[in-house]
Amino acid sequence: MQAEQYALMRQQEEGHWWYRGNRAAARRLLRHFCRELPARRLDAGCGTGKNLEALSGFGEPFGVDFDQQAIAFSRGRGFRHLARGSITALPLADASMDLVTCFEVLYHRGVGDWQQALAEFHRVLRPGGTALLREPAFPALRGSHDVVVHGSHRFRRHEFRAGVERAGFTVLRCSYQNMVTFLPALLIRSWQRWRRTPVGEETADFGKGAGIAGALCSRWLGFEGALLQFTRLPFGSSVVCVARKRA
Repeated sequence: MQAEQYALMRQQEEGHWWYRGNRAAARRLLRHFCRELPARRLDAGCGTGKNLEALSGFGEPFGVDFDQQAIAFSRGRGFRHLARGSITALPLADASMDLVTCFEVLYHRGVGDWQQALAEFHRVLRPGGTALLREPAFPALRGSHDVVVHGSHRFRRHEFRAGVERAGFTVLRCSYQNMVTFLPALLIRSWQRWRRTPVGEETADFGKGAGIAGALCSRWLGFEGALLQFTRLPFGSSVVCVARKRA
């Protein structure tokens, strides 16, 4: 992404309902599925560093991102354990992390082989370590936002679960998430395809949604995090997976 897109993303991450709600859901899942407090945590594809900050309390944070601008934004938040590198070849030692998180990165076209990235997450986790992964779901929801942020591959739940298991993980929960955004996203993406947005005129979803409706959506996403501790959801605009490296 361009520097201005990172700047806009950082601004939105502070208060936009989608980011706040998904962070709340992630915290709930980690508290439920982590058997012990992680000592060292990696955010693979750390972007502007907000998730390194938001998941404080879940281990000493380490961040890896391929984009030097992303590293600069993360460093601007005060983080120092940062490295530029690909998530398909992490610059970390075997079994050096207790927790790996990765949010909306595996589907990026720059990743290439997302299965190799999962294998790398497995390699750097210690036995018994946990991975929390969230990616955009359903190819039918692909639209202008994916073009702008260079998103390539949206996942179905069974496909994502199978890939995580092939990497050697035991899946603890794999479910769709963000039910509240599914129908609006489907309608908007269908309209975009019908309208045939000209190449170069695509827009990202940054900045959309605010006010009371946004606050309610944020609370709903946090509630979904509570539900996901015990069951999986039938549909959603994202797919989330919690997995453990076998001890």
